[in-house]
Amino acid sequence: MKKNKKPILTLISLYGIENRGVRYISSFLTRHGYPVNIIFFKQWVNNAIRPPSQKEVKLLMELLSGLESLLIGIGLGTPYLRIATQLTKEIKRRFKAPVVWGGVHPTISPEDGIEIADMVCVGEGEEPLLDLMRALERRESPEGISNLWIKVKGRMQKNALRPLIEDLDHLPFPDYGGRDKYFIEDNRLKRCDPLLKDSEYRIYPTRGCPFNCKYCNNSILRKIYREKGKYYRSRSPENVITELEYARNYFKCLRRIKFDGDTFFFAKEWISRFSSLYKERIGIPFEILLHPDLANRQTLSQLRKAGLIKIQVGLQSGSKKELKEVYGRDTPNQQILQFAHLAKDLGIEVVYDLIWDNPLSTRKDKKEMLHMLLQIPRPFKIYMYSLTHFPKTALTNELLDLGMIKPEEVEGRATKSFRQFRLSLWYPRPKEELFWISLCSLTSKSFIPRFFIRFLSRRSLLEKKPATLKWLAFTCDFLKASGMAIEMLFQGELNPIKLKQYGSLRKLISQ
Repeated sequence: MKKNKKPILTLISLYGIENRGVRYISSFLTRHGYPVNIIFFKQWVNNAIRPPSQKEVKLLMELLSGLESLLIGIGLGTPYLRIATQLTKEIKRRFKAPVVWGGVHPTISPEDGIEIADMVCVGEGEEPLLDLMRALERRESPEGISNLWIKVKGRMQKNALRPLIEDLDHLPFPDYGGRDKYFIEDNRLKRCDPLLKDSEYRIYPTRGCPFNCKYCNNSILRKIYREKGKYYRSRSPENVITELEYARNYFKCLRRIKFDGDTFFFAKEWISRFSSLYKERIGIPFEILLHPDLANRQTLSQLRKAGLIKIQVGLQSGSKKELKEVYGRDTPNQQILQFAHLAKDLGIEVVYDLIWDNPLSTRKDKKEMLHMLLQIPRPFKIYMYSLTHFPKTALTNELLDLGMIKPEEVEGRATKSFRQFRLSLWYPRPKEELFWISLCSLTSKSFIPRFFIRFLSRRSLLEKKPATLKWLAFTCDFLKASGMAIEMLFQGELNPIKLKQYGSLRKLISQ
């Protein structure tokens, strides 16, 4: 390596071209003078995730051989544990650079990574990766760096967590564009940032979550970070707006903003300032994720005037018992209905998230779900998810203790989400479950009378033999999806990324 040439960090994002964690780390290290390459290895496709081909692995190894990396990082979620293991073994066989894992799964289950990688980053990675690069550059031992689990002379060094980053405004914006981005997909290597073709920009105005749902990773992360600072943190309105202005320089086809994170939860003063700035300086239609407990007319009216067109709400179940005891949520149905009418009055589209394939769900729970959906004012959309058993969540542990799932069904060891994440009607499941799923799918179709859905729900023969009902639901899904695709086309929001992720007819999802 030439003198004065800064060592290079290469980050590999598995099945995530958005991967904000990797992009934030890249920007943070670049700010401190360290060049960073990002390799986007494969793209997430709903219910059709395939392991990498031999050629794709070969392309990755050939690319790494030419990048002269001092450190190689792999960012992964739980479903890709096996793939990360395979790739790490191949990288370590070919290269001397140490490999560090980071992301949600290594944070929750670092013991899975330290057996394979040289190091595991637990929690937020910006500062630990900077300290690690400095140590490697100076040829110093990294064994004392906070947030890292490290193999040192045959033993495992588990370092303590550093406090959470409180001032999110201090962080640089995610890294986009440039010649240091690579994309491997469909047995081809491209030098590009694949995300820039998207017409939607996702921004994270917060870190953490104010809630503690039993099926969610936040319930684990909150425990991991106990006494390490405020778990739910937010950025200033000015900082959020400045990022959106920054993003517009890269996303030339931008038509919509989506505020990601776990919920859009801010003080009244924040909402007021944000709404004013957004309307003045951005003016692009946007959508948010919102817990119904946080909705009120004043807040939604301000956001609507600023450009809010869509809210995604976690309904999960219409059964009060299931919602509280199984999912750890406690929002009365009446409150959801009040929110639904408020959103309709303000002209805001609403999408309700539902969870299915839960072994604790009873027939009564499913019936109450249908009853709840039939009360929600139309039009609305639904996103139906198949319950994924992520490791160490309270719900997964409960199901394991009850013997209702086996350890090999926990995601990471299992890869159910490769085939069934957003729910599709063609995935094999019990007839009773299919019956109620099909009925609930029909509730969001304004062209299907509600009295007809109630009539179908009382047909015991359909519950025993739901194939006809499934075809009806599928046909209605197809009709609605076709209308949405045409609308997106005219609005300039239909792009190759969305087609790749959701364009399979066989795996058509309910809306």
